[in-house]
Formats: sequence, structure tokens, C-alpha cells
Amino acid sequence: MKRGAIIGISALTVLIILAALQSSKYFHSALLTPSELVPKGSIMRPPMAWADDCSKIRRALALSNKSAGSGREKPIRNTTPVSADEVAVYRAVLRRWVANDRTSLNVSARTFPLDDTSPSSGLSECECLKGIQVESLLSAFRSFHNLTPDILPGKNMRLVDANQQAILVANNDPERKMGKGESVKDAVKSAFATGLFSVSEIAFDKEHRHALVSYRFWCGSLCGSGATLVFEKVDGEWRSTDRMCGGWIS
Repeated sequence: MKRGAIIGISALTVLIILAALQSSKYFHSALLTPSELVPKGSIMRPPMAWADDCSKIRRALALSNKSAGSGREKPIRNTTPVSADEVAVYRAVLRRWVANDRTSLNVSARTFPLDDTSPSSGLSECECLKGIQVESLLSAFRSFHNLTPDILPGKNMRLVDANQQAILVANNDPERKMGKGESVKDAVKSAFATGLFSVSEIAFDKEHRHALVSYRFWCGSLCGSGATLVFEKVDGEWRSTDRMCGGWIS
């Protein structure tokens, strides 16, 4: 089943866009599950049995933020080669995103740090971090990697410079194109073709059984989506779980 990003152009045009794209091969139903896309404020709180663990998680996150300072330092490049597990998780994220779609995908050659301060990341939600030691997240909060092509699971994907791709995204912003009279279909097609997909640093639990990673797809000022996912290693394979973490759509 094909799945991809949900486009949001403006409050006045979104209904038109959704209707126009229902039959287009350039529009796909949202990849994220409902639990992943639900706004942070709407996420169900953990059951009472979770209360103590939840408090510990939030206290540990607060301490990590305090130790990092009031303003986050500029992220530092992690020169350690991306591990086999990290490669496998990144490939799983990308396969999940494109599913059976063969449309080309531009993937940022640089990761971004996990962000526990953003409400959309869902990292303050205890269900998301269950079983993952908060201490293991610290390096992922403060670093980035330069990726290599081995993280790409398909020939229709390529690594790109995020800054250079951002210029193309801005030039192909659907809202801007439609403002110049271009049809919704053509504007969206162009936006998806130049959209930028980025992945975060990965945080593993102590046993290397769970992995936490965020992603985002940006295709214009009001065009994109993202989420924080938890993967579990089962029989040597990294599989996505149904844990409730943050998600957003614009």
C-alpha cells in the first residue's frame, strides 16, 4: 500500500488540494499511524502503574537539559562511523516512508540532533521512552553525523546537501507556485520532487534492543510532516513499534 506525506498548503486551499489529489499518483495516504500523528496534547497519558517510572524519566530529562545549559550548544559532528545497527535503522525508516512508491527521494547527507525540547518530538512522553535510559540520549541530543550512501535502501534515493536542497524547496513551494497560477497538481508534483527528507541521530537503549529516531520531510512553507519513532530489534531485524511518540503535519 502506497503511503507518503500529507500536504498542507493553506487554510483556504487544503480541502481543494486533498480533493484534487485523491486520484493523483503523486498523493498517498499518510504513512504515519494515527497514534504517531496525533498532536502531543492529545496523546493519552500513561496508566497509573507508570506513574513512578514516568516521573523518573521527566526528572532525568530535566537534569539533562540543565546540564546542557539554558541554550543548547552548537551540535558537534560525530566522527565515529555509522554502525551496522544505525545503518539498519535508517534503512528501515526510509523503507517505511517510501513503501512501494518509486518516486525519487532527496535525503539529507547530514543528520540532525534529537530534540527533547520540541513538543512535536514526543520525547517527554513516557510511553515513548519506556525501557530506554535517558542517559543514552545525551549524545544524540548534541551531535550529528555525515551519512554515506549505504544507508539508502533504494536506487531511487540520493544523498543531498541540505542547504543546497533548501533553495530548491523554497523555489518550488506549492503556495508560491499556485500564486503564480500553476495548477495544484503540478505545484504538488514539483514540491514532492524537490522535497528534503532528513533523519536524526539515533539513541539506543543499553541492551541495543530499542532505537529512538526522528525524521522530517520538508517540501515548502506549509508542506511537510515528521515523527519520532521507536524501533525494536526482533530476530536480528529492526522493526517499527506502535509506541506513542510525537508527530506533526504542516
